Amino acid sequence: MTLRMVLLTGCVLAFTPVLAAEPVRIGVTTILSGQYAERGQSEQYGVELALQRINEAGGVLGRPVEALYGDNAADPATGIAATKRLIEEQHVPVLLGALWTPVTHAIMPIVAEAKVPLVIDISAGQDFVDASGIGGNDYAFKTIPSDRDIALALMGWLKGRGVHSVAIVSDDNPFNHVNADSMEKAASAGGIKVLANETIAKDTKDLAPLLGQLKALAPDQIVTLLGPSTAPFFRDFEQSGWRVPITGRIDFSVATGAVSPQFLESGGLDDATSVTVFNPLIETPGVQDFIQAYRAKYGIMPTQRSFFAYEATNLVVDAIRRANSDKPEDIQRALKTTTMPSLLGGTYAMDDHNHPHTPMQIVGVRGGKMSVIALVGG
Repeated sequence: MTLRMVLLTGCVLAFTPVLAAEPVRIGVTTILSGQYAERGQSEQYGVELALQRINEAGGVLGRPVEALYGDNAADPATGIAATKRLIEEQHVPVLLGALWTPVTHAIMPIVAEAKVPLVIDISAGQDFVDASGIGGNDYAFKTIPSDRDIALALMGWLKGRGVHSVAIVSDDNPFNHVNADSMEKAASAGGIKVLANETIAKDTKDLAPLLGQLKALAPDQIVTLLGPSTAPFFRDFEQSGWRVPITGRIDFSVATGAVSPQFLESGGLDDATSVTVFNPLIETPGVQDFIQAYRAKYGIMPTQRSFFAYEATNLVVDAIRRANSDKPEDIQRALKTTTMPSLLGGTYAMDDHNHPHTPMQIVGVRGGKMSVIALVGG
């Protein structure tokens, strides 16, 4: 055998074990079918981008990392079955999920019994924090601020700006009911008076009467938590002639599209603000690098769900790397000692309830353009 053949053979032998190594597996239960499948797809996109970049950098433990998916179809029974398959048949040592709050609740006892850690990367309820960690489910970890964190951050910021009263308006759906309740409690805790907490009935198009009622109460700010009612609310707000500042959790792309260009140019929404955990306007290098990579891969802008899933995937791989193991018990111990920096700023440092604290942003329209106004919470 020639020297060249020996060298080539040596190279093949050197690289074959790495290429043939059994992948490190991460289980993901999310919504991949039904009317909310688009939400699950955005979570999947975040996971896959993270894994692509992790594997391009050499994987973890000298092995590639792959995600195995279980479709929970936004249904608790389906979610339980999918989670059991991932754990019992596909033997994943750690899970991400479950996006849909009722499914997340349903699978928490499953992971505790199996002793497989679950990283809750999107469901935002404070109840997940309360139920996790010390005195609760020690296998559940939450990686984003809760509804209460977000509400406290916003109300604290408003209080600092001299706001003494608010009126809360939300759509009629379970998520916004929770958000509205969190906002009301946070306002009261901060000494801000809640003059009203109104729910907009489904398919309501004419919001002029509601705006008239709220105007009569004369709040310092309106706090909106809207989905389908965003466009009619802001359209009727322009027509009302009332210029009270609006805040809350606002989809500005919808809000600005619902009002006239003249209204925007005159500064009609210049006092509007929104609290957000992730926003493409954040100009830190890490966030912009994520956005550019996401757009290059998928051709669209990332959602908050995509970003949450991306960071959670990196956090799980970070735990596996530090544990030097892909066994569930080792990953769980490593997750409890996480100190991974977030691209948003701050650090994923778990407290006694397996719950990190990262900063949020106050964003708004200024001169017709979106901008980040302040960092809050964390």
